[in-house]
This record gives sequence, structure tokens and C-alpha cells, in this order.
Amino acid sequence: MIEFFEYIAYLGATVLNYLENLGTFLEQIFVWLEVWLIKMKLASQLYFLRFSFLVAKALLEEIGFATLLTELFNKLPSEIRYWAHLFKYPEGIALYINCFTTAIVIRMSR
Repeated sequence: MIEFFEYIAYLGATVLNYLENLGTFLEQIFVWLEVWLIKMKLASQLYFLRFSFLVAKALLEEIGFATLLTELFNKLPSEIRYWAHLFKYPEGIALYINCFTTAIVIRMSR
């Protein structure tokens, strides 16, 4: 008979422990959901940024920016071209224009 009462007491303690920790459990579920939502939002923003970069790159190719930059750069005197290539100014200018165009594409896509 004592074992029966011990079993009932143990069962009651288990239920009480479950009810006491239910708030913590629900809190952890909501924290996990919030983290998951933030991860999905960041992943989608990175995908959109990658897509916008590709659109900007295609736009610059469509308007012929690379050929225009090459033609203008080749009109410079040879000594200036040498130093510009040494410090990689053409790549920097192309990167800056590509970033600027990507920013325009992102603004227009929203």
C-alpha cells in the first residue's frame, strides 16, 4: 500500500514539475522560432543581394560600360595607364560602378 502512495506522489511530482517548466519550454520554442525566422530573413536578403548584383552586372554589360571604360582608359597617356594598372584603378572603378548600379537595382526592385 505504501508503494501505491509513493507512486501517486511521484506521479504528482512529475505533473507538477512539468507544469512548472512549461513556461520555460514555451519560451525556448518561441526563441527557436525567432532565431529561425531571422536566419530565413538573412538568407533571403543575401539571395536578393546576389540576384541584384547579377541584374546590375547584366545591365552594365547591356549598356556597354566595360567597353566604354576600356576606351576611355586607353586614351590616357601610357605612364598614367602604367601607374593606374599598378594600383588597380580600373578594377576599382569597375567595382565601384557595379556597386552603385547594384544599389540602384535594389532601390528600384523594392
